Amino acid sequence: MPMYFATPETDASRRERTDHLASLEQGIAQMLSRFKPGRSGSFSVQDQLHVVLASAAVSGLPAVSSSMIERVAAQLRSHNVIDEALEKVNSAHVKALRGAGLNESVLELLQSWVETMVETRLVQRQIEFERVIECVREQIPQARVEALQDDPARLLSAVAMGQALGGIGDESVRQREKAGEIFSVLRPGRKRGREYPAFQAWTGISGEPLKQVLDALERPEGAAAYAFFTSPSDLLGGLSPVEAILGKMSSQRSLADDAAGLLSAPSAERLEAVLQAAKAYAAVLAS
Repeated sequence: MPMYFATPETDASRRERTDHLASLEQGIAQMLSRFKPGRSGSFSVQDQLHVVLASAAVSGLPAVSSSMIERVAAQLRSHNVIDEALEKVNSAHVKALRGAGLNESVLELLQSWVETMVETRLVQRQIEFERVIECVREQIPQARVEALQDDPARLLSAVAMGQALGGIGDESVRQREKAGEIFSVLRPGRKRGREYPAFQAWTGISGEPLKQVLDALERPEGAAAYAFFTSPSDLLGGLSPVEAILGKMSSQRSLADDAAGLLSAPSAERLEAVLQAAKAYAAVLAS
């Protein structure tokens, strides 16, 4: 039975965003319940709503304090071209309404009401938009990547490697190593008892694919080859060459877009990417 790892965001992160939106709504409702009609009240509401909008925008960033959000939001609003243009339009309408016979107290109440409604509706639409995004995310099928069933770093004796390769003898294993078809490593502190990484016997790697990669590596000593095959590579989007060749992951972790694309690519394309990475690795070893 194959194992699978889900690559998208976790349920916990989705719940955290949903809870954040609910908290924003509650905060706005409480703020409006304390609202007093008049220009001073509407100014206060506008300032607080702008901070709320900024908080929603940066909710996914770590270690962002509310004071920092409030300070940056105020700085961005000062000398804003649209705000300045709206102020001129507002002044023109106030002048026109005065000419129509409205007194100052009625004008102030009218401005307070309109501005508060408009600003609050803006934030409400933003929250609704965020909720739509969350709902759509939940509807998208979860990308799944098949996992390796064995540890690619596991080491085998020559006898065990022979069995894994189809029942050949340990001498045949050593002959294949001399021919550059497989490689072995010697554990630190040992002078004898070389071992063979188990992945060399796996279907999809064993045989021609492995030999091609070893040739591209220019047949390095065992430890260097072992490090190449089992370590994440930037040239493979953070996948190890073993993962890239097989199109399977060895551990559960988030994936970059290029890594996910490589895992789902045809086997020939994945092998070619590994060969290019091997040539680059060999160039570094030779420098």
